[in-house]
Amino acid sequence: MANEKQSNKTLTKKHLARKQREERQTKTIIIITIVIAVAVVGLIAYGLIQSKIIRPNHPVAKVGDQVINAGEFESRVKYTRVQLIDQAYTYYQYYQIYGAELGKSFLNYAQSYAYQLQDSETVGSQVLDDLIYEVIIREEAAARGITVTDEEIDAALQSSFGYYPDGTPTPAMTATVQPTPTYSKTEVALVPPTSTPTETQEPTDAPEETEAATEEVIATEETAVSDETTGEATEAEATATLVPSITPTPTTYSTEIYAQNVKDFSDQFKDYDFTLEQLRSMFEVSLLSDKLEEEITADVVPVEEQVWARHILVATEEEAQNIINLLNEGGDWTELAAEYSTDTSNKDNGGDLGWFNTTDMVQAFSDAAFALDTPGQISEPVQTDFGWHIIQFVGRREAQMSTADFQNKKDKVYNEWLAEVRDGRDDIEIFDDWTEYVPTTPAMSTSLMSAIMLGNY
Repeated sequence: MANEKQSNKTLTKKHLARKQREERQTKTIIIITIVIAVAVVGLIAYGLIQSKIIRPNHPVAKVGDQVINAGEFESRVKYTRVQLIDQAYTYYQYYQIYGAELGKSFLNYAQSYAYQLQDSETVGSQVLDDLIYEVIIREEAAARGITVTDEEIDAALQSSFGYYPDGTPTPAMTATVQPTPTYSKTEVALVPPTSTPTETQEPTDAPEETEAATEEVIATEETAVSDETTGEATEAEATATLVPSITPTPTTYSTEIYAQNVKDFSDQFKDYDFTLEQLRSMFEVSLLSDKLEEEITADVVPVEEQVWARHILVATEEEAQNIINLLNEGGDWTELAAEYSTDTSNKDNGGDLGWFNTTDMVQAFSDAAFALDTPGQISEPVQTDFGWHIIQFVGRREAQMSTADFQNKKDKVYNEWLAEVRDGRDDIEIFDDWTEYVPTTPAMSTSLMSAIMLGNY
């Protein structure tokens, strides 16, 4: 009996010891589990804080007291990349429509946008510059008391979606005053009256820039654009716009349809962290910039300097110098032009180029022509991509500018002023790590990128 009691007592002690040990183990496991859970939650929380608070608020640049943070920068880069994808695809469609020969310039445009998408830092740098200039524009406008109302922003936003609640505006037609040409006796003596120009005679081989006409045609057309990030079809204009165009509908473009289109835009760009408020902010800066430009260029007049000149185009410098020697020996310009010039558009007319401004010709040619000042004066040989030119100065005048040229002149003056304002500030800082915040998404699909780069038709 005593042995049995002793045995029970011994088993009980072992049981208690094991129980205590198991309790300690369980407690340890629970503690470890809690620690792990806390660590996981902490990591998740840190990740959320890092991605939602710390990273978006990290400064990438600073203009005075105004900080440009990574969140704003990243969303604008993504928005810009969407526009570049749309542009590339649009021009590629034009290339397919017009064929390999007629559509070559469209393919070049598409490839230029595709190249930009491949160079993410260049895109980021341009966006960062834009954001810096936006701060400067806001500050300069505020200093001059220039403001923009919510109603003006609303109207600009509506216009970008093709919605005109008060009716589609009719462009105002403005007449361009053209001066009545008067010619001195010297000019008439140099160029016979039969070849005296009323306006610039454009030679087929003359050193002129020709891309603007193509872009003007493109700018009036629209095409469906595939959103490479979603695979869905969206609509975008052929030139860079703040928002995609809306597909025309047979029904009246009502307020409800406009509201739905705005909602669709917001939903589309939500994945890129780009909001409607950011779009409105961009329109606000654009409107401020327009008003600021009008004030800065108030004294700019629609008049430009033009030169009337003739030229003889040959292949080599030696040929050009030989012709100059013949002219110095009394040779007749008109006869020499007809015999030697390779510019078939005007060689039989004494190489007459008519009146042109500082941007009508390539830079080297323009610089040489405008450097002359005496009727009959002949330049030294001038080299361009077309060959070697001998230029004869005929006359100079002040001429009324076209509406488009006048706007380009004001834009140039304004942009130069804006650049000077920026260069004159010593409180602009771009932080060294800004490149770490340049997104590479959305990206163009590999198939489309390959088709554009290879020029597949």
